[in-house]
Amino acid sequence: MGLSENELNRLLVETAQAAGIEIVEDKINRRGGVCRLEGRLMVVFDVGAGLAQRNRLILKALGQLGDQSFLPPKIRELLEG
Repeated sequence: MGLSENELNRLLVETAQAAGIEIVEDKINRRGGVCRLEGRLMVVFDVGAGLAQRNRLILKALGQLGDQSFLPPKIRELLEG
């Protein structure tokens, strides 16, 4: 059984924060994205972004990590698929 978007979001946010990825939610009126700023990996999205978009961006950031061995199995599975 797969995770709901809500459950997946919770798992992704917890994993990203544990990995040191900064998540920024602001009124940017854009789609958002992943970037590096002064050596920090960041995910930026608009406050109105849906869960699917938020999850996609956080997953993209997690995919940019060098060592992915510590990631939960479900997230590694999503990155490989």
